[in-house]
Amino acid sequence: MAKVLIVDDSRLSVMALQNMIMRLGHDVIGTAFTGEEAIEKTKVLRPDVVTLDFVMPDIDGRETAKKMKMIDPQIKIIMITNDELPGRIKQEIRASAYILKPITSAKLKQGFSQL
Repeated sequence: MAKVLIVDDSRLSVMALQNMIMRLGHDVIGTAFTGEEAIEKTKVLRPDVVTLDFVMPDIDGRETAKKMKMIDPQIKIIMITNDELPGRIKQEIRASAYILKPITSAKLKQGFSQL
C-alpha cells in the first residue's frame, strides 16, 4: 500500500482519483490544487507516490516534479496529461508512469503497476 498525494487543479478530478486510488488499496494522504501547494505538502507529508496533472495554474507539472524530486529523489510520480509528451520532456521529468486523460481505473492501475 502506497501513501499517495493527488495533485490536480480540478476538484472533480481529485475526487475521482481519490476514489480510484483507494479502490486499488492505496492510502490517499493528501490533495493539492496547485504546484506550490503540492511542493509544500510533499515536504510535510512525504508521500511515496504523487499523481500529478501536467497542466497546473501556477507551476506546470514539469517544474513541480523537478522540485518534488529535489525534496525526495525516491518519490514516484504518475504524470497525468491531455497529450503525449515529447521524449525530451519525459526525460526531464523522469516520472515513473504517464497516464493520458481521460483517467480510468484501468489506466490508473497500469500506472501504479509501473512503479
